Amino acid sequence: MEDMEQARSLLAKQRYREAADLLDRLLPRDSDNDELWYLRGMVSLKLKNYDAAQECFERALLLGKKSRYYQIKGMAHFEVFEMEEAAEAFLNALALEPNDATSNFFLAMCYLFLDDPRSDAHIKRAHEINSKKTKQLLLNFYTLFLKDDPRTSVAQRNAIEAQIKSLKG
Repeated sequence: MEDMEQARSLLAKQRYREAADLLDRLLPRDSDNDELWYLRGMVSLKLKNYDAAQECFERALLLGKKSRYYQIKGMAHFEVFEMEEAAEAFLNALALEPNDATSNFFLAMCYLFLDDPRSDAHIKRAHEINSKKTKQLLLNFYTLFLKDDPRTSVAQRNAIEAQIKSLKG
């Protein structure tokens, strides 16, 4: 579908409003297309409209159960610190694709926030599956959540950065 490729292209170019307009024109005539709902959810997520994003991901999942739909649903919950809902979505993604490093990583992060000891097993699993990707995800996580946190001392930051850099991958 040429229009869907155009929507993907607009999304990749960060032209979210244009992508939203295009998808909003496509959905009424092709409302049973799970991929269109997924893309519309992605656009809503990028525009930080979390409720709309979740509705679109739910619609996509009703039409087609795909690991990446659960994964992005989990990421949308994670972004607003809904850790239990995020963990559930990542577990659903892993039920379909158990060897996905990204879902294992984010499930580990959810469990970390929930103070659940299963975090260790999932971070190790992510690293076993794809050490390079897991190292990059850890670095991104650190940069977003810890690096500029005033509760983290310079010594702690240096130690964390050294640990991440020393990881294989």
